[in-house]
Amino acid sequence: MGIFDKLKSIFSSGNQSNLIDIYVEDNKCGNQMKLLFRKSYDIQKVYEDNREAAYEISKVVVCDECYNKINLHLEFDKRYKIINQEIESGKIISKEEYENN
Repeated sequence: MGIFDKLKSIFSSGNQSNLIDIYVEDNKCGNQMKLLFRKSYDIQKVYEDNREAAYEISKVVVCDECYNKINLHLEFDKRYKIINQEIESGKIISKEEYENN
């Protein structure tokens, strides 16, 4: 393994562990989308002690086929597992549902 291969493996493996994949289906046209969120940038830490969530994200996702707006609010625990989700005009689907479409 050369030095460039070693550097490439360090940076590529670090990027994958920093990403969270969320799969969403639009209620209007049925389009399925894969959303990628960076833990270090897109997801905010929750500083309120009275909440169960450690991290959260609120986004408006625009469907790339029908331009429908999907409001997405997710709350995560300390291990970035979804503990609460609210979504309008769409639904969260599994990776298998996305890949089988």
